[in-house]
Amino acid sequence: MVKTYPHAERKLAVEIGQYSLAASADFGQGPARHKALTTYISPYGMEIQGTKDYPEGTLLKIAVSLPDYWNRKKKFVDYNRVDVPGDFKLLAKVVGSQELSKRGKKRLILVQTVNIDEVDEKVLKAFLQEGK
Repeated sequence: MVKTYPHAERKLAVEIGQYSLAASADFGQGPARHKALTTYISPYGMEIQGTKDYPEGTLLKIAVSLPDYWNRKKKFVDYNRVDVPGDFKLLAKVVGSQELSKRGKKRLILVQTVNIDEVDEKVLKAFLQEGK
């Protein structure tokens, strides 16, 4: 469903961290977070190209950097913010992983969305429908 979603082949920067109850408050801090790039993205999940391998079934916190995210989200919400967020976060489960290079330094990781804010889901769908 990820690869067949319309315009799913969009390349977006993401930051990935393994989900744990102990580290939930400090996502985005320290060595537990890794930068990667999506090869496919949809509201149902995404395929990510990165350097870290995660075992199947692992829960990941993923911060997706969407271009002009806050201006896109303002169309769906009735409130303002002092800060301007540049990404949205979701929870996903690893359903597959494969090596992309001979030395094993690059990996393709397929994840299924477990939890996403309903407004962020609308923003992502609108972004993908633009087809740019």
